[in-house]
Amino acid sequence: MLNINDYLLQEFPNALKEKEEFAYLTSSKEEYSSLRNGVGLRINSDLKIIQFSGKDILDFLNRVSTNAMLAVKMFDKINTLFLNEKGRFIDRATFIPLEDRSLLVGSPDRENRLLSWLNKYIIMEDIKAEDFSGKYALVDIIGPQTESFLTMILGKDISISDEKRIRRFDVHGFTLYSFLTSEGNAVKFFRFLIEKERLLDFIDYLIGIKSVFDLSVVGKNAFDFFRIENLIPVYPNEINDLTNPYEVNLINEVSFTKGCYIGQEVIARLNTYSKVKRKLVAVKLIREITNSEPFTIVDDDSNQVGEITTLSKMNSFNEQKALALINIKAMEDQFNLHVNVEGQQFPLTII
Repeated sequence: MLNINDYLLQEFPNALKEKEEFAYLTSSKEEYSSLRNGVGLRINSDLKIIQFSGKDILDFLNRVSTNAMLAVKMFDKINTLFLNEKGRFIDRATFIPLEDRSLLVGSPDRENRLLSWLNKYIIMEDIKAEDFSGKYALVDIIGPQTESFLTMILGKDISISDEKRIRRFDVHGFTLYSFLTSEGNAVKFFRFLIEKERLLDFIDYLIGIKSVFDLSVVGKNAFDFFRIENLIPVYPNEINDLTNPYEVNLINEVSFTKGCYIGQEVIARLNTYSKVKRKLVAVKLIREITNSEPFTIVDDDSNQVGEITTLSKMNSFNEQKALALINIKAMEDQFNLHVNVEGQQFPLTII
C-alpha cells in the first residue's frame, strides 16, 4: 500500500519535496489562492497523537497543562498548553475525548518530546499514555469556500459547528471526527481526524469531488505565507522552549481561574507585572533572503531587538514576508528596524 508521500508524488508529478515536507504540490501561488479564496487541504500525517486510558486522565491533564480540564466531557474539544517550569513551551495540543478513547493531538515530534515529558509526571495516577501517531492523521480544510464544500459532503449541519464540540460523521465509507478551531487572526480550521489506513482514500475522495470549488492540497510554502499573514504560530518556529504563551498570542488557552499547573508562577508574574517583552508580528522585507539561517533584527544602533522565526519562500508584489518576535519597546519607540544578513543590514517594516 502506498504511503502518503508516495501517493502525493504519484498524483502530483511536479511536486517539490524538501526534507520531510512538500514545498508545493502544484504551485505555491495556486495553493495560496485556495487558502485565500477557495478550499485548501493541509495533510498532517506526522502529528504526535497520544492515547490515554485510566480514570485519572482529566485530573492529571488539569494538573500539568494550562487550561481547565476537569469539566471536559465526552466529545468536548479543548486546546491546552504544556509549559516547563520557566513558563516556556513543551507543546501546544488539542484534547479530544471520544466514545471509547481519549486522544491528545500535539505537534510533529519525532523525539517523543511531549510523551516523555508527560510520563515524567505520571506517578501514582491511574493513567497510561501511549503513542498512537501511527494510527491517526489529521486533515485541515481551510478557506472561504470550506463550509459550502463540506455541506456538499456532510450536510447542512456542518455550518453550525461549535468550536467546543467534536462531531462524528460516518459518510461515504469513512468514519471522521470533526472539530473546528480558530487560529491566529480568527481563521477557521475545520479539522478531521481519520485513521491513517483510510487517509489516502479520503484525500482521493475529496480531490475527486471538488467540482466547481477552487480546491488544492497545500504545501509548506503556501501555508507558511498564509500563516505569516494571519499570525499563526507553529512548533518549532514560534512554539518552543524559548517562547511563552503571551509572546505568540496563545494566552487565551491559559486558565486564570483553575488551580496550579506547571509554569503557572511565571505566567502569573508576566500577567501581574506586565513583564512581557516580545510580541509575534508579521513583517515585510524589501530584499529577498534565500538562505535559511536564523536572522536577527536590529535597530539603527545595531542593537538586537528581535529575530525572524518564519521566513516565507513565497513572495508577492516583490515583497518577502516573515513572522518575527520583536521587543515591544522597540516597536513602541518606533525605531527603524533592519534584518541582519551576513553582516549587512536591510530595512524591514511591521505589517
